[in-house]
Amino acid sequence: MSTEVLPKIIYASRTHSQLTQVIQELKRSKYNYLKVAVLGSRDQMCIHPEVSKETNSTVKLYMCMAKTSTRTCHYYNNVETVSVANEFTNGPVMDIEDLVKEGQKQKACPYFLSREMKKNADIIFMPYNYLLDPKIRKMHGVEIEGNIIIFDEAHNIEKICEESASVNLRSADLALAIDETNQVLKLYGKQDEESESSDVQITPQDFGPDELLILKGVLLDFEKVLDDIEIENKAKGLTREGRFIRELLLSARVQQGNYLTLLELLDKVIQYLSANSNSPFQRKGAGLQTFADLIKVVFAKNQVHFVEKMNRAYRTHFGIEESKSKSNRKVDEWLSKSDASSAKQVKTLNYWCFSPGFGMEDLIELKPRCIILTSGTLSPLDSFAAELHVPFPVTLENPHIIQEDQVLVAVLQLGPNKVALNSSYNNRSNPEYLTSLGKAIFYAAKVTPHGMLVFFPSYPVMKSCIEHWQNEGQWGEIMRIKPIYVEPQTKETFNTVMKDYYKAIDDPVHQGAIFMAVCRGKVSEGLDFINANGRTVVITGLPYPPLNDPRVILKKEYLEENRKAAKGKGLTGQDWYRLEAIRAVNQAIGRVIRHKEDYGAILFFDQRFGDPNIVNSLSSWVRKLVKRYDNPGKLIADMRMFFKHAADAHPVAGIPRLPVKEKSSFSDSGRNLPVATLGASGGLTSGNLVSARRKEVRPHISLGYEPSLDVSQYATNVKPVSPKPKSSLFENLNSISSNVIDFNNQRSDENSDLSISSQPFEPMVKKRKLQINMKYGQLNDSDVKPSSCTETVKEVKPNDYLMQVKTVLCRTNEYEKFKSVLKSYRSDKDISILFEALRNMFGTRHKNLVKGFRTFVFEKSKFDELCLQHGFV
Repeated sequence: MSTEVLPKIIYASRTHSQLTQVIQELKRSKYNYLKVAVLGSRDQMCIHPEVSKETNSTVKLYMCMAKTSTRTCHYYNNVETVSVANEFTNGPVMDIEDLVKEGQKQKACPYFLSREMKKNADIIFMPYNYLLDPKIRKMHGVEIEGNIIIFDEAHNIEKICEESASVNLRSADLALAIDETNQVLKLYGKQDEESESSDVQITPQDFGPDELLILKGVLLDFEKVLDDIEIENKAKGLTREGRFIRELLLSARVQQGNYLTLLELLDKVIQYLSANSNSPFQRKGAGLQTFADLIKVVFAKNQVHFVEKMNRAYRTHFGIEESKSKSNRKVDEWLSKSDASSAKQVKTLNYWCFSPGFGMEDLIELKPRCIILTSGTLSPLDSFAAELHVPFPVTLENPHIIQEDQVLVAVLQLGPNKVALNSSYNNRSNPEYLTSLGKAIFYAAKVTPHGMLVFFPSYPVMKSCIEHWQNEGQWGEIMRIKPIYVEPQTKETFNTVMKDYYKAIDDPVHQGAIFMAVCRGKVSEGLDFINANGRTVVITGLPYPPLNDPRVILKKEYLEENRKAAKGKGLTGQDWYRLEAIRAVNQAIGRVIRHKEDYGAILFFDQRFGDPNIVNSLSSWVRKLVKRYDNPGKLIADMRMFFKHAADAHPVAGIPRLPVKEKSSFSDSGRNLPVATLGASGGLTSGNLVSARRKEVRPHISLGYEPSLDVSQYATNVKPVSPKPKSSLFENLNSISSNVIDFNNQRSDENSDLSISSQPFEPMVKKRKLQINMKYGQLNDSDVKPSSCTETVKEVKPNDYLMQVKTVLCRTNEYEKFKSVLKSYRSDKDISILFEALRNMFGTRHKNLVKGFRTFVFEKSKFDELCLQHGFV
């Protein structure tokens, strides 16, 4: 009687950090008794002191293979004994970090321990390129038949399918492969003492000089074929159909009958180079590996129908790139002398797959029990399924677990200076737009408690925005509210910057922190900004793929051809182009709301998000809550109320209240103000309320006024203490005689401002460009000095203000009306009536006098909103 074999669950996600989050949840669940294995790369799991130092993954692979095949790695030798220990057979669930620690403790290789644990595991965790890439799937021995596959974060699966089935080869890589073959020929001929004394006993006897000469001949022939390709338009490159690459390889004597023999020889030569390269300056087989990858992809399958399918799904593209670009300098060092001296440009050969269904169909042929795709950003599901070319008999789109009062979704169409917010290609370099965007971010940061995320369409756009804000002094103004951290493009500094950001969030000195990043980057895809780590996410533009990128152009053409062949069914090229941007946006906004009690604001600072077509493409839980704003003041007021109510309705245990200053404002500098400070317990109490003199002048935004955040709404057990307004203005109202200014001697000019200095109300800004270290991502506080990047604010004296008012109003006999308005305001304290009267008397021509009155009002935040609403900025 045969027993049915229970299926395993293969749980795949995009990154190991995402897998770690899932494993942590599994540990806390009632299913933590299940046997679990997690597969990772040697980069994460190798603990051999020599191999682990190698930075090139391919070289590390062959170094490991050399040591394990000759059993010269004692960590590998201990795997068989340690793997049967109780910690690995019946122990607790372990993620990669746990496995590495246990491997170091037991002196056994975590990489091979995980492969042993995989044999008896109920659930196997792995990145999903381990499933979709045939080469990696074979390397890790992943069994598909009869098992259940779960793709989490499956919105990336289309891109991974295409990339795993594509390959690129540069002429510099080919020159490097030829040079590596020459090196092996030299080593083979010398057989010197250094080679014989190597602890890795790999010798050239696995292949002979004749085989090496044949390999070199193939490489030289292919180099000549590639050089003979003429590219007339360097910007667009040259495109041929998919089968053209086989014709190129055939010209170099590589074909279906001998490619396996050639791959076997390449594997031996690469392994030999990796094992015998003791110096970082020696060749390690990187060029030969790139050539081998090309052959593997081109000859993945050789059935006639499959070759025709590849011809439809692939394009062979030739391009040109400058050899002296930063990205190529390291490779150029390996060029042969003749090539380096003669070549002024590097030619690229790209074999691109444009059908994600190509890889999925390959996976389905291996007969899994079922495939489950999950993500918060798969919509629209119809187009997603059409792209994968796989039928989904069951589809489900759930609402979000949170309630509507836990998220504020807003599209801000106009900035504080009434300039349209639009990050389109033609407008993103507009100085007025950049300034307006900076001011909008400034105001959003003022009312956001704790962490705030700002996402840009791309790294170049983010860099240009930062440079503009530095030049205009806005960068320093924002830094005074919250420290700013910038997503680095290098892996080495990324973790450091993230730790610094989280540390700043927990630091009671700061009002949280800001993290600036890009859509499709590490921050937008794989990180979890739970609770205080992310209360507001700002999207500054639509992250469309580069319009003139050859791969983007060919993808759109491929979709149009398929749609034409299917008689109008399927995605258009433009639909795909738009969905690429929207799905990246959906991923970015998903960083904030992370559990059922979490809350946050989602802000779109681009008027294009008001388009119904764009709104309808957003995730279903977002699109129904979108509210459009033309008035930044109204948005800021709504954000303030939202955070007040959300914090009360959804308190999160363990998250301290922010230490905040009560009713702070720039014009109040130098006065005794009540401030709230943290007590020993870390919380705000009424006993912590003290009176203290302001030690420094807070920065002043170039608008000429600042919207004050009523911080009392974020404090607990604190009764707001309102500072007394300056009454000296009212007391001195009648002390200014009407004959103080001799209007007979005053120059009459309808276009003049009556020589009124606006300095007390529109302070001068001393600007200095701040250098941000993009490598490390953070601008140090020491780089921001009030004298260089903030505005000097002088207190408005009542007599000076009244003198200027009288200079203006006596010409129209309205000074008595001004006195009457002030007396009414002093009694009824109605700020709306007062503001309307000031606006009618002074208009926009003398708006500095309207803004200057802020010093004397009772409700400064309300006055700020009215200024913003009516354009007195």
